[in-house]
Order: sequence, then structure tokens, then C-alpha cells
Amino acid sequence: MLAVILLLCACAGTDDDDVDITPPIPPVLTPHHGDTGDPPVVYEGQTIYINDDNNGIDTVPDGDWIRVSWEPFKDTDLSHVKIWRYNNFATEPVLIDSISATHDYYLDTDSQLTERVWYSYFIDLVDLAGNESRSDTVSYALLSKSLLLSPANGATIAPQSNPLDARFSWNRSGTAGKFRLLLMDENYNYVWHQDLYVALEADPLFIQIPINLASQYSGQTLRWRVDSFDWDQEMQAYMGSESFERIVHIQ
Repeated sequence: MLAVILLLCACAGTDDDDVDITPPIPPVLTPHHGDTGDPPVVYEGQTIYINDDNNGIDTVPDGDWIRVSWEPFKDTDLSHVKIWRYNNFATEPVLIDSISATHDYYLDTDSQLTERVWYSYFIDLVDLAGNESRSDTVSYALLSKSLLLSPANGATIAPQSNPLDARFSWNRSGTAGKFRLLLMDENYNYVWHQDLYVALEADPLFIQIPINLASQYSGQTLRWRVDSFDWDQEMQAYMGSESFERIVHIQ
């Protein structure tokens, strides 16, 4: 009987030792490094050539949404990620979603996101045993998207023979102090950009692309959009938006 009791005690002790009580390595969210077309930045000792995939928390062309990204997780026994959000008016964090830990970003598609409000996010990383670790916090604020006018989506232009074809125009929507015309190839590789700073100029706004650029990409299809920016003095950071994208064929 004594041997049975000792055996049961030994087994119970073994079970306790096998329980995983170690939380995952805390996740690291990626702050807003800048925007496509900006000069390279140095982050944690590495030079980053900024594009839409690696620039951290940002808006997206597809909607009035915010994308929150993080560094690759180091643990392998992971279950899911809890997404928390608050803003500078509603300061109590709210759990807005849970997603698989296989994701490396979260797209906040809440239709109630408001322009010029700074939204802050952090995440809890949960492993298979239920242990959790919390990330740092990143923030960003939406602006209203610019409304593209011309060229029309799918249009063919010939700037070499018709200078008016080199004009890319849009109307502003809301308030912004800087606009960026961005051209990319069909694979979203950066091609060219130009910034336009405005004050009281009337719509439509426009930027002319260089004729030699059009010649260089003759016979090719490019993607284009207009990014909007406005400086927030209190936050010492830009708010931003990305217009819906269009494609244009260069004759």
C-alpha cells in the first residue's frame, strides 16, 4: 500500500513539472517607419528601404483601414494573438479581435475608424498552454483618401506626343498639407514619386510625370495612387492615407 501511495505522489510531481508556465517571448510591433518614396531609415541597427510591406503601422489603399504589423515570433508553440486598441478620446483598451499566431500583421477594417484620431494598438501573444505575453504599443491616424481624377483606370496615355497625358490629377478629400503621387510597376516595385505641398490651392490638384520617365516605361503598365499627409504638431508625426489604386498603360 505504501508503495502505491509513493508511486502516485511521484506521478503527480512529474505532471506538475511538465506543465508549461513559460510565457512566449514578448512580441514586438513595428512602428511607422515612413512611407514608400521616403529615404531609407535605420531601425535597430539595420537600414530599411521603405516600401508598403516593411514600413510598419500604416493605412492601406484598399479601404479606410489601418494595418498593424509585428516582427516574426520566435516561439513555436503558439496559439493565437489578441488585438487590443484604444484612441486619444477613448483611452480604455478594448479587445477587438483574435487571430491565428501564423499571421504577421492585422488589418483593422472597423468601419467606425475616424479621421484624424490617433489609434493605438498592442497585442497579447498566447501559446498552446495559455501563457501570454504583451507587446509594446504603436499608433497611427487616418486621413480621408484623395479622389483620383485622371488618367482613368486602365487608360492608355502617350505623354511623349501629348503633354497633357503626363498630368495626373486628383481632388482632395478633407484636409492635408502634402500629397505624393506614387508610381509602381505591376509587381508593386517603386518606380517614381513626387511630392506636392499645398495651402489654399483649389482642386483639382495635379503633378506632371517626366517625359523621359514615360519613355523609359513605354509599352509597360504602371500602378499609381496619391498618398495624403498632414503633420500633427502635438504628436510630432504625420497622419496619412493612401488613395485607391489605378493602372495606366504607357504607349
